[in-house]
Amino acid sequence: MSEKKKVRILSIDGGGIRGIIPAVTLKYVEDYLKKKVPGTRLCDHFDMIAGTSTGGILTGILLAPDPSHPTRPRYSAQNALNFYVNEGYGIFNGSKLSNWKRLWGVRSAAQFSPKRIENLFQQFFGETKVSELIRPCLITTYNMENKTAYFFTSREDTNKREFYLRDVLRSTSAAPTYFPPAEIENQAPFAQDDHHPPEMINLDGGVFANNPLMCAYAEARNSHFEERGIDQPTAAQMQILSLGTGGGGFTLKGKEKSKSWGLIKWAQSIPDIMMDGAIDTVAFQMREIYNTLEAEHQNNYFRLDVPEIGEFRDYSADMTDASDENIKKLLTAGEKTLNYWRLKGLDGFLNGLVG
Repeated sequence: MSEKKKVRILSIDGGGIRGIIPAVTLKYVEDYLKKKVPGTRLCDHFDMIAGTSTGGILTGILLAPDPSHPTRPRYSAQNALNFYVNEGYGIFNGSKLSNWKRLWGVRSAAQFSPKRIENLFQQFFGETKVSELIRPCLITTYNMENKTAYFFTSREDTNKREFYLRDVLRSTSAAPTYFPPAEIENQAPFAQDDHHPPEMINLDGGVFANNPLMCAYAEARNSHFEERGIDQPTAAQMQILSLGTGGGGFTLKGKEKSKSWGLIKWAQSIPDIMMDGAIDTVAFQMREIYNTLEAEHQNNYFRLDVPEIGEFRDYSADMTDASDENIKKLLTAGEKTLNYWRLKGLDGFLNGLVG
């Protein structure tokens, strides 16, 4: 089967300020493909983009329409990288709440005020709705009301499901103990049941899918891609680029005494455990799926993450550390990671996206 007949999917993991790492790759990918096809943007070479948490934010930036040209993207991959470099400190370090404002069991346990990130989402996306995004997308969240996973997509019946992009991104990035849950409203005129809730209270999608690729794969398997002429594509009909954020570096201090940990200690550790635990599992599952295919299709899944080598991981394991020093380290890690995977065949994979 010709590469031109494959459905191209981009998937981006969660990871807070570590979103800088995949953003470096996204800029490279866009620049590389633009040289091959002048005038194009990254979204022109993918049929679906999926993201969780920081990956969801990147998805929103890449797919937001230009108000003057609604079929073209408003922002470039460079803009996405700039968002993290320029605004990361204000979102995290500059929004950290003092301890007296977050007494455990008395007031909110959230470490950061959401005001700055909410203002940024309003500034960047205004009244843009998910249905207006210029490519199909999947962005994850966890619905506290129904205690279920929930997927925001751009191919919904807008009479029943319609959300502001700013609310979707606030939902997917509402990491427990970091930001308070997101309370949002369904803007659709006939939102009235569990599948089409009129109001929602949501958590970061990373609590169940910090690597959203398996969710995106399932969504794609049940979708029609008119431009490709493919209905419900199989794995052999997909070409997938999956970007990690260099997680897994956190430490569990005092784990030898974990059987005697109290509520506070577990509450401090659980978010990292949850959000990192599923990443490698999904990567393994996808690799196993592609290993079952004929040889000509096996290389159509490319997973790009920071290698488990010390020289690549000089940055802080804290995904909220947006200090100037750590941002510089994340940029360096992004460049090193990119160069590592270019030697492992990234450019050849990207050539398959052209056309």
